[in-house]
Amino acid sequence: MNSKISLVLAIVATVIMTSCGDKKSSTETTTTEEASTAVAASYTVDKAASTVAWSGEVAGVYGHNGVIEIAEGTITTAGDSISGGTVVIDMTTIQPLDSASYSEEHPASDLVAHLSTEDFFKVEENPTSTFVIKSQEGSELVGDLTVRGITKEEKATIKSLVVTPEGLTASAELVFDRQDYEVSWVHYMEDMILSDDITIKLDIVAKP
Repeated sequence: MNSKISLVLAIVATVIMTSCGDKKSSTETTTTEEASTAVAASYTVDKAASTVAWSGEVAGVYGHNGVIEIAEGTITTAGDSISGGTVVIDMTTIQPLDSASYSEEHPASDLVAHLSTEDFFKVEENPTSTFVIKSQEGSELVGDLTVRGITKEEKATIKSLVVTPEGLTASAELVFDRQDYEVSWVHYMEDMILSDDITIKLDIVAKP
């Protein structure tokens, strides 16, 4: 009799434990899914509130800097980190802000015209450049930069990042080697060598 009672109790205990285990597993799965859903968000870049600044130097002489407009963009986040996104730059909006070497004979519009040619960004055939964000690794954004139709993986250093349900603000700096993208113009004067590094600074404001 005792052995039968023990067997029954063992079966009941097994059923109860299995039931509790299933409930726990189900609860954990639901909690995980809810958490994942809660932390994921997508934002649209506010073109008017965002800025992109560029700069390049002619070694030992002067540098040029200016701004360029964003055509469109989206940013996705996971918690407080950026998980993906795309920023499209309108290459037809290059605007110099420096006064390094301009004159009535050589106005800033001449620089814009030259930057648009095959020597530099070949804008007529490549009116946009893009940075497709693949992941955030610590303080760096890893993504694919496309310039002149050529795509290379690059890393942008995050200077600041604030993510809230109401929106996102982020600042990042990306330095790329122009030679990698066939932006290969060389100055005619030997001591006026254009630096291979082009710096892009992004200040992004995005909204849900």
